[in-house]
Amino acid sequence: MFNIAKLFALLILFSLMVNSNVKAAQQLTCATTHYPPYTTFDKATNTFIGSDITLLQMLFERINLEVKIVNLPWARLKKEIKKNSYDCYFSLGKFPHREKYLDYTSTPTHITRIAVFTPKNNKKLDLTKKVVGVHRGINFHLDITDLHQLENSTFKKLPSNDILFKMLSHQRLDAVITSKVVGEYVLKLHHPEFVANITDITNYQLPTYIAFKKQTIDISMVNNALLKIKATHPQLFEK
Repeated sequence: MFNIAKLFALLILFSLMVNSNVKAAQQLTCATTHYPPYTTFDKATNTFIGSDITLLQMLFERINLEVKIVNLPWARLKKEIKKNSYDCYFSLGKFPHREKYLDYTSTPTHITRIAVFTPKNNKKLDLTKKVVGVHRGINFHLDITDLHQLENSTFKKLPSNDILFKMLSHQRLDAVITSKVVGEYVLKLHHPEFVANITDITNYQLPTYIAFKKQTIDISMVNNALLKIKATHPQLFEK
């Protein structure tokens, strides 16, 4: 009788340990970067808001995943992918060199469209020998070098869109190339007095995704959850 009771207690203890381990395995750390309005990091409260954050929080709740989100500079975040430092990353363009380390979802969090921002007094978009600001580590400009005489431009790489548009508004740059949504947001928020010409690069689109370190999660489960969210909340994806 004693042996049976002891065995029963051991089985209960083992079950608790297994459940604890399963729960711990679902506590992931995800890295992203300050990129408003998609992801906006508030240093004072150490929290994120933004359209991508809303979508991701809904996803994590649906698949019962506890996630800690950390803010990294974009240049560092890219380096961390190879180091397997974090369990997931968002929102990332899908490229073969990253797919070596990551499993991507099939549904993008948003689709990046880019534009060229210039002062309103520029009547013709000719960037020959002009100083063009770009976000350090984001190579939109390399994909459109055949447009607007960009091959003859001088590129100035800066660490944030906030700095890019501050310099543009102070006439220290002739143009900025960045996400159209992000650029319009930064101008409206920080430089409402600055009037810009905005030239859409209509043939350029870059879907961005959440991506998990390989063997971290059942990616098909995540994909199914995203599709269900898209069916009920399509506005979260139409950005």
